[in-house]
Amino acid sequence: MSVAPAAGDDPFGEVLARLGLGAELVDPSRLPTGFPSLDHALGGGFHRGDLVVLGGDVSAGTSALALAMAVRAPGRALLLTGEHTPARVRVRALAAEARVPLAALEVGAVDEDAHARLTAAAARLRARLPVVVTLGAGGMAEVEAAVADHPEAALVLVDPLEALLTAPHHQEEALGYALLACKRLALARDTAVVVAAHLPRLDPARLDRRPRLEDLGARGAAGVHADVVLGLYRDELYADGDLGVAGGAELRLLKHRAGGAGYVDLYFSAATGRFEDLLDP
Repeated sequence: MSVAPAAGDDPFGEVLARLGLGAELVDPSRLPTGFPSLDHALGGGFHRGDLVVLGGDVSAGTSALALAMAVRAPGRALLLTGEHTPARVRVRALAAEARVPLAALEVGAVDEDAHARLTAAAARLRARLPVVVTLGAGGMAEVEAAVADHPEAALVLVDPLEALLTAPHHQEEALGYALLACKRLALARDTAVVVAAHLPRLDPARLDRRPRLEDLGARGAAGVHADVVLGLYRDELYADGDLGVAGGAELRLLKHRAGGAGYVDLYFSAATGRFEDLLDP
């Protein structure tokens, strides 16, 4: 049963109050992604209550991009990973923030300049590093428990979607249901949920490997339940050694409930695992 607004309440007051304020207004329902070009394309960032699916081919960098969003998010984000321990995530975040090759950091082979950058980056990250939880075999129940334990997190990231599988059979249906459950979670907790996903339906013989909605599989659930679907594409993965495309990345808006399609240019350093906004670093 619906309830009418109380006398004096204006259900449209907040929306109308924002009109004409433009860039001077800070919309509390928006969560900046840390990439200004993407925020502009999305109208200010992710909305609380949004389900965002970030898809990419193997080695495209979806985990690195999800981590970058977690580090740059307002407040302290919650990163649920099925691929790394919290210690490993911290090392990856530090390498990206300091622009130091991950391989060099892991073996301690850094010069004086890199050591100084790492020290400065560690100081910056202490206040911004996300809460990291490594997922086991608990599926969505484990995700819901982690979110309940950290209700302050305005941004929740799940990496990857496939970590939510709890059985080897009926995977397409299970992944589709997991996306629906993530959308419900975003609404119930008033948070944005970003889910990194592989592209099981990507045809390796296709000439243009840029992600499409149907490449995400899961019986089309991303196209149905997600508010925003992003496809990460890096030409160098398929360029057979063409150095002219090294580092170039496209983040394509495959679905945006509040806007149209398009893409954002990024730069990715595979050595450091760092993404940069190409137009607004």
